[in-house]
Amino acid sequence: MLKRSITAFLLIGVIFMVLFLSNVWIFSAVISLICFAGLREWFKNNFNKSFLGIFIIANFGLWSIFYILMGKGNYALFGLIILNTAIYDISAYIIGSKFGRNYIVSKISPKKTLEGLIGGVLASALYGVLMNFYFDIKFAVLIFIFGALLAFAGDLLISYFKRQSGVKDTGDILPGHGGILDRIDSHLVATPILIIIMLTI
Repeated sequence: MLKRSITAFLLIGVIFMVLFLSNVWIFSAVISLICFAGLREWFKNNFNKSFLGIFIIANFGLWSIFYILMGKGNYALFGLIILNTAIYDISAYIIGSKFGRNYIVSKISPKKTLEGLIGGVLASALYGVLMNFYFDIKFAVLIFIFGALLAFAGDLLISYFKRQSGVKDTGDILPGHGGILDRIDSHLVATPILIIIMLTI
């Protein structure tokens, strides 16, 4: 748990440093590096559906970079989207670990519980209330609740492929977390869709 926490704080620090610098080249390079590392793990673990892997990982990367190119102020909004997924992940993990009793999809991901999912969604809802208050984002609560559900879907998707390939983690580059795909699985689906929503409201 300590190793996992230290890695998480370091990753959060790197992410917010990149966003604070607000340099499109640095941002694009970091996102591209993450995507290439994710694709490498996809093929290294012999996940089926190669086209799907390329599509969802490239979709995450391209929408992220495109969103930043649309305006410098979008660095902050991108950070809010990423943070929502992180809040869902952390809350679902903690609440599921402590209070989880009802398993949702034990054949795909044996540790995911209904209690964890509800806890994560409620945390995102509270986050949405705060974001609406401080940043006046339209429909913030609904958007971030939807983002939490999408994060769950992304996590489940990668868990499905890991189960098929018989691997626990997609890699070991991140102490306490596993591989890059283990860390960005929730973001792969949630980030592009929330970006599209943010561009249309």
